[in-house]
Amino acid sequence: MTNFATRSLAAGPILLTALASLLAATPGVCAEKFNGLYIGGDFGYESSGRTSKDGWTFGGFAGFNLKATDRIVFGSEVRLGDSTIAETLRRETATDVTVADTSVGRSIGLSARAGYLVTESTLLFARAGWEDTQIRAVSTRTPKPPTTNPNPVVTDFSFNDDSFVFGAGAEHYVTDSISLRLTYDWAENFDRHQVKAGVAFNF
Repeated sequence: MTNFATRSLAAGPILLTALASLLAATPGVCAEKFNGLYIGGDFGYESSGRTSKDGWTFGGFAGFNLKATDRIVFGSEVRLGDSTIAETLRRETATDVTVADTSVGRSIGLSARAGYLVTESTLLFARAGWEDTQIRAVSTRTPKPPTTNPNPVVTDFSFNDDSFVFGAGAEHYVTDSISLRLTYDWAENFDRHQVKAGVAFNF
């Protein structure tokens, strides 16, 4: 993990605590914990098999929990996110210079989760789902003099990558309506790893 990612995760608890305090001040009706609708946001560290770089991931999510028994919780969730991962590779030959830019962009996913309440306020859960991620890949080849055509040739290899996603995490209520979470997710199609901290407002 790079120093950039380490500093990002270190700042996470501070930002989450501040956001949780703001949400806690919002008036509302107290609902049963881990039963009903919720919305929230998250951010954290991300690495991708598409590049040799790592970076931040950040996004928003919304979902629904169903407390099936006193200890068992089922749910579904949708997440819209983005990434700061970007990489530039340069290759030079006697006749041209080629620059390849690759980055990970917007992602949207849907997952189902099942969890076990270790206490009334703490849930351990596993999740599985699907995610669509934009991968931007652009190659620019610039001929060297004395070529008769010095204009660069740009080739766009960008595409959307669909993948199954598996993960696990823990979520804990800090007020009657605010919960904090820590999750790990892995996307099998391009070996993407995410460690995210998040905060949710539960209705």
